[in-house]
Amino acid sequence: LTPEREAVIRAQAGGSIISTLVDQGQSVKSGQTLARIEAGGLQDAYLSARAGVTAATNSADVARRELERSEKLLAAGAIAERDLEQSRRSSIAADAALADARARLATAQKQVGNTVITSPITGIVSNRPISTGDVVQPGAELFTVVDPSSMRLEGSVPAEQLAQVRVGAPVNFTVNGYPGRTFTGRVTRVNPTADPDTRQVRIFISIPNAEGRLVGGLFANGRLASESHSGLVVPATAVDSRTNIPAVFR
Repeated sequence: LTPEREAVIRAQAGGSIISTLVDQGQSVKSGQTLARIEAGGLQDAYLSARAGVTAATNSADVARRELERSEKLLAAGAIAERDLEQSRRSSIAADAALADARARLATAQKQVGNTVITSPITGIVSNRPISTGDVVQPGAELFTVVDPSSMRLEGSVPAEQLAQVRVGAPVNFTVNGYPGRTFTGRVTRVNPTADPDTRQVRIFISIPNAEGRLVGGLFANGRLASESHSGLVVPATAVDSRTNIPAVFR
């Protein structure tokens, strides 16, 4: 059994873990902060990029006003066409510098944001291999969050019986740890290829788990219903010879 929704959260920025806010078994919401990585130089880069945008904005404004002034002077015959062209090139260069500064700021802001680790889904923390003070590199595993409200059972059926398997078919199964109890799910997917060694075909069953009783990693044994029949049961009627009153046998 495995949770249908699982998120392995990895570091996108390197640095020291300055705080961990959740532990294994704790419920979390989507977007909730799980940990923080020391921003350090990333914060300095962000402040520098923000100052660069301010400077580039001022330069672009000056160049734009100079271009407008040159256009008016050319219309009055006070300057030559080449002077206007020079002002136009300066304005274009200033606008390009501003766009570059804004892109640098967006990159720096994203890098700072990567130091705040959040959960992408609502669920329960199933693994937390890091602690406060650890130094992590980009790509390091930080948390695993699972949504236990729906579980997935992966099983195999012989290729010879594949024709009897259909999406939506009910599956009744028992789980180690819950003796005498039967759970029910439905087939959601059938693998398009068979295992060349065992000639078994993998099937995937979705199981509602609103109560959270089932947990990932358990083994299950089940039977898939390949056919179902429905019919109407008509009660039989007889007469009680002693009282002459109809009696119904069910």
